[in-house]
Amino acid sequence: MKDARLKLLTVFLLSVSAYASVIGAALAFVWWLVFSGREKSLPSPKLFLGLFIITGAISLLMEYRGLAGISYLIRMSIIILIAGYAYTEISSKDMLNVMTWLLGEKYGFELGLISAIAVLKIRRLSSDCAKSRVAHRMKAHVIRQNDALYYAFYVNPETPQSVSALHNTPAVPSTPTFSGTIELRGLDADKEYTVTEYTADEPRQFIVSGADPKIDVTFERSYLLKAEVNE
Repeated sequence: MKDARLKLLTVFLLSVSAYASVIGAALAFVWWLVFSGREKSLPSPKLFLGLFIITGAISLLMEYRGLAGISYLIRMSIIILIAGYAYTEISSKDMLNVMTWLLGEKYGFELGLISAIAVLKIRRLSSDCAKSRVAHRMKAHVIRQNDALYYAFYVNPETPQSVSALHNTPAVPSTPTFSGTIELRGLDADKEYTVTEYTADEPRQFIVSGADPKIDVTFERSYLLKAEVNE
């Protein structure tokens, strides 16, 4: 389904159908099974599992009070699945294009731009959270020898791979990987350094300032660096 208008219309109709009745929710679930990527349409399985647990707790409370808790659980669970599909399939560009088509180049473009920025912000937040979890599990050590500093970074084997910021699609867990910015602490703020991947087959070099000693890297398992002062 490539047409953004059809995507948004489908999400709207499925959500309304699922909310309206259990039968509508069942039909929406059949659609989700056939046309979505199933588990691939859930950007964060752990997050959605948490949402299902919260929904289940609310439904139990409703049943305890004599309300239609089971119906609520079924309908809201399907809406959560549809929301996951919308999150992974509808891009910020889709929002901009649809709003411009629907409301014109003036108001539609402005509202579409706001919607597109909101989508990007949400996805960036999700990506930042995933990277923060990776960084939290990453260990770093530094040793000073003569005039050089040696850095060693290690990723915990249980750490999931990085998440794509653009599509928010989790990579398949395998080799522990870090992708992001690392900070080389312990450098003099008023000096410039050459940082070398001294154990790599084809070592790269970075020129960094001691006042802002950050570099963007991607590595598996471990990463070794050597920082030397530029004379």
